[in-house]
Amino acid sequence: MKSLLLSSITAAGVIAAAFAGQASAQTSPPPARTSNAWAMPYQSGFWGDVGVSYGRTKLHADCPPGPECDLRDNAWRAWVGGKFNNIFGAEIGFLDLGKYNRGGGETKSRGGDLALTAGFPIGQYASIFGKLGLTYMRTDVSGTSLGTATGRESGWGPRVGVGALIGITPNWGVRLDADRYRIDLPGSTQNVDSYMLGVQYSFR
Repeated sequence: MKSLLLSSITAAGVIAAAFAGQASAQTSPPPARTSNAWAMPYQSGFWGDVGVSYGRTKLHADCPPGPECDLRDNAWRAWVGGKFNNIFGAEIGFLDLGKYNRGGGETKSRGGDLALTAGFPIGQYASIFGKLGLTYMRTDVSGTSLGTATGRESGWGPRVGVGALIGITPNWGVRLDADRYRIDLPGSTQNVDSYMLGVQYSFR
């Protein structure tokens, strides 16, 4: 996991830096909040970002003997975000981690997440950041193979990730995200890795 996150944040930083100079040369930056001015989620203007991402996920679980097993699928996430200040923020999202063919049936998981973010800007419109938080996921497992625990599980689990925002205009940006989620399956708890590309709009 450490090598995954380090590789992802390095790549995101290089891409963000490359685009930051070009974007900043085209338009002037919006007024920035001073780094020592804090806002709270209940205050007007805190929640200023919305976005949606689409990408690929991989479920880290065993493949029971028998039918073909495919532990990768497409996934998506939609979120709203806010800023405590220029460094720290928060996001609330809804995500669908996809369906995996496993044990003669399907394993699918969806739910919501809450993440605190911390990052720093690169140029006027780009930034890289880390994410740490919790998810509440519902996972349904069906199957026919012996040894496949079927049923439904739901509960809280940790989530961690890194990301980059590449600003195209003062309001529109492209998001790159690499995340790991911990979800409950019937009889076990497993990791899911996701890599997503999305768009973000800021109302500020």
